[in-house]
Amino acid sequence: MANWDREHLSSLGINVKLPLRRGFGRTQRIDNWWTEPIWMATALTLALVYTALRVLVWDGGIHYDDHRVTSPIFSPDVLHMLHITNHPGWMNSAMLILWIPFGFRGTCYYMRRVYHRTFLQNPTGCMIAKPELNYSVGYKGERGLFILNNIHRYMLYLAIIILSIKFYDVVLTTDLGEGSRGVSIGTLILGIESFLLFMYVSSCHAFRHIFGGGMDRWRGGVSGVFGSLYRSISRVNVHHSFWFWTSLAMVFLGDLFVWAVSENIIGDQILLEW
Repeated sequence: MANWDREHLSSLGINVKLPLRRGFGRTQRIDNWWTEPIWMATALTLALVYTALRVLVWDGGIHYDDHRVTSPIFSPDVLHMLHITNHPGWMNSAMLILWIPFGFRGTCYYMRRVYHRTFLQNPTGCMIAKPELNYSVGYKGERGLFILNNIHRYMLYLAIIILSIKFYDVVLTTDLGEGSRGVSIGTLILGIESFLLFMYVSSCHAFRHIFGGGMDRWRGGVSGVFGSLYRSISRVNVHHSFWFWTSLAMVFLGDLFVWAVSENIIGDQILLEW
């Protein structure tokens, strides 16, 4: 069927199944469709491997200046906050709190798209054939194993608590001791990380649903206010993927900085003091 015929039938509302070759990665697309899934899979794999090694193996310094600045991976440092001292030497705060950010990101609507396209190949992209195994297993969406994705809204509430404590961590970085306060490079790094995380959380579909998502219509009064908030958050939601990747990258950049300072490889320069 000629391209003009397909376009003509589509304009009449008649669905036409386009040609699709079966077999892993087979397609009739001529663009570089593999670029995005490759870099996304690489970035996620590196993030998972680095986190596992950092938490379980590379047990270098996770804070400096007596907990003034704490690594984003290990924040909030609940063991220090709750004054828990009688714990095994191999235990750290990340082992107790990472399930919350991991659970929130892992059940994120955007993240579902990423791992379905990169790791599960269901499919890699539009008009890209899946592996033969996927054809036989079928796609059950969130009716099978991934029904756990439905806890995303609850993970959002926990993520908001963690985010609030992260902003408190930023305030702690301004305490230079002996009654003086100031802003250091560590303050800026944790501040940027907290801001990016705030934008990622606030651009979430589930976060938007809190503000007017359950209403049939937005009239005047309180419902009108919620409607305005819903529309404002929707404008941020458009860039949800950007905030996902930038906030994720800043977590690891922040950890590398804190690790380097705590090991006396670099210093944390005070930029402003009062």
